[in-house]
Amino acid sequence: MIVAASDDSEEESEPSERGTANSGSDARVPRKVRRRNRVDRQKLIIILVGLPGRGKTFLCNKLMCYLNWLGHDTRHFNVGQYRRVQKGAGEVQDASFFDPSNEAGLKARHQALMAALEDMDTWLGEESAQVAIFDATNSTEQRRQVLVSAYAYLFIESICNDPDVLQQNYRYKMMYSPDYKSTEADKALNDFRERIEKYEEVYETITDRNLHYIKLIDMVTGRGYMDVNRISGYIPGKMVFFLMQVHFHSAGVARMRKIWLTRHGESEYNQRALLGGDSSISPSGQIYARLLPDVIVDRIPLGATMPVSVWTSTLRRTIQTAELLPFPKLRWKALDEIQAGIFDGWTYEEIAEKQPEEYAARKRDKLRYRYPSGESYMDVIQRLEPVIIEIERERECVVVVAHQAILRALYGYFMKIPLSDVPRLEIPLHTLIELVPTPDGRMAEERIPFNVRKSMEMPARTPMEKQFSEMITLSVNRELA
Repeated sequence: MIVAASDDSEEESEPSERGTANSGSDARVPRKVRRRNRVDRQKLIIILVGLPGRGKTFLCNKLMCYLNWLGHDTRHFNVGQYRRVQKGAGEVQDASFFDPSNEAGLKARHQALMAALEDMDTWLGEESAQVAIFDATNSTEQRRQVLVSAYAYLFIESICNDPDVLQQNYRYKMMYSPDYKSTEADKALNDFRERIEKYEEVYETITDRNLHYIKLIDMVTGRGYMDVNRISGYIPGKMVFFLMQVHFHSAGVARMRKIWLTRHGESEYNQRALLGGDSSISPSGQIYARLLPDVIVDRIPLGATMPVSVWTSTLRRTIQTAELLPFPKLRWKALDEIQAGIFDGWTYEEIAEKQPEEYAARKRDKLRYRYPSGESYMDVIQRLEPVIIEIERERECVVVVAHQAILRALYGYFMKIPLSDVPRLEIPLHTLIELVPTPDGRMAEERIPFNVRKSMEMPARTPMEKQFSEMITLSVNRELA
């Protein structure tokens, strides 16, 4: 069982259809939805709670990345998106649309709610579906009780009281919200603030200790805290740990941090198309290692006050690639290349010729295929979880110098790539991948290819560079001997 419903969730009692203004768009969940979901408690509904501009989209994107990457099929149902596309809602939905006394607005918002609930219910009927994220303000106890009576659930409420953070978040939202794409900036900001005031008239924070919830309070300030109540089960427990590590940031801070991913420079095994091994980098790889520091230093965000850290595997080709980077370095065993097992030192052509059954099995399911006495991509993903958690926790820029399979998995996590596609992602040699977190929990990407062949004609290293490189290489070789 993923998470239990509250003790009284089996009751048939429901709030009235409309009642008072405080009921907002709360109304009955269709009986077919309610009954169908009560049968299967292995499905988890994450119900987001919070006023606009409080980071619900950030939370949703982070949880989607994490849960899907771990192999738990997760889907997002955003009531606001249903509202925007539904027929009869009208093109203009300014602050007055969200007024609790606006009958037409209440009706349209209720229709959007019902459409989202029924789509969510249909999807949860699929065998593979595990976690649904129901994304709306869900701002009243009455609305939340409707959802509790229908599903096995977990509430996550996001609260922010810092006016500076809210101001930054509001301005970012005005830049990208579909509701304001054709509205002048100042007018949009004023309307958005008025909309929030309408929500604040009826907003009720979660106080019922019988409910299962996580409350995130002022986390973005660095002085915040979490209130965790009645959490049980594997996935909810993983989510609590994950959210404790995530670096929450405002719109103004997000751009100050970058994550760089790069494969090691070409290795001697790469030249021969051999799997695995612990070979050194080739002359081309050495050129890449020489070019890399200047490019990264030039791309450190202006105004960044935190140092850059460099993470490598324990294999010499990543250590040699990173040796000239002028930053503190950390070696992770978890970043070592996928273990090829008995095929270490083979080429794929040799596997196809001498072990055709293994070659065919890998081709059929590259994600789950495990090399004999080695690893699968799913094994790699599991051992990379501590690395992911640490990157999420970091406030500084990070350079990860690793291997193709490792970077496929890391890139797949950050860019929300379906697991089935991860083993075939393009992660070329001598290319720096720059990822910049956005305030909504996504990543902006830029790829910087290096023309190593052209750089082979560059002047030789200075005596100081050469001496430094030889000292580091000697040290690395002694440690790995």
